Amino acid sequence: MNEIRIVTDSTADLPKELIAKHRIVVVPLKVVFNDEEPLLDGVDIETEQFYRRQVEKKEYSITSQPAPSEFYNVFSGLTANGASIISIHLSTALSGTCQSARMAREMMPGSDIDVIDSRSASMGLGLIVLEAARGAASGKTKKEILDLIGKMISESKLYFVVDTLEYLARGGRIGRAQALLGTILSIKPILHLNNGVVEPLEKVRGKSRAIERLARLVEEKAGRQRVICSIIHGVDQAGMEQLYQRLIPHLNCGVPVLSTLGAVIGTHVGPRALGVTFIPEL
Repeated sequence: MNEIRIVTDSTADLPKELIAKHRIVVVPLKVVFNDEEPLLDGVDIETEQFYRRQVEKKEYSITSQPAPSEFYNVFSGLTANGASIISIHLSTALSGTCQSARMAREMMPGSDIDVIDSRSASMGLGLIVLEAARGAASGKTKKEILDLIGKMISESKLYFVVDTLEYLARGGRIGRAQALLGTILSIKPILHLNNGVVEPLEKVRGKSRAIERLARLVEEKAGRQRVICSIIHGVDQAGMEQLYQRLIPHLNCGVPVLSTLGAVIGTHVGPRALGVTFIPEL
């Protein structure tokens, strides 16, 4: 049986130690500041460097997806060694990354490559990728892994709070949260991904209250079922710790994955975004 390799993109925001441990292959998206050359997310620019420019220097960035040729180079290298590939990516409603991967697959007729739209982002994507890689390492068949991925996509939840909708609006990823634009500064929007699209849930006054409401929402949706989960943030360590202390004792999660939003996701949600994603154990 051919080895099964899991490919994703840098918007999964997986911690580097987990990428290395599970032999996950990551294709980076790009970040562009001003008129500079594009920087590969997590390769040419690390998270700390990105937020230094975004927060301290108040620079705005834009993002771009990998070209099909970049996926082709990755896919061809893996298949040359006899690998079967499952490539899982950022929601097609947010990026053309998945389409680039599909175009690369079409350039390789006869290759054993499946390209999947996660309908999620950041660690919502990351948890799916991580479980797929664990499945491959444990000896699951490709069909078993693909079935698992399909179930995880349908069950995955991602909730997040942002300080401002400015970044989502600038990047054109605001979705139905457009309706919240123009709210006063102290109002913190709580958003979620619904079929890969950003949608508004509630407006809460003040960050601490928003964190409390975010935790309650997750508790209500997860109930007492066993879940895998992740808490994610940009450069809001205090907010992340507050959310962790409030939520984790009440969530049947085990050890959550703590992750930092990378440069691409950070471009679109801003530095002080906080999020929680979870998937019921299957």
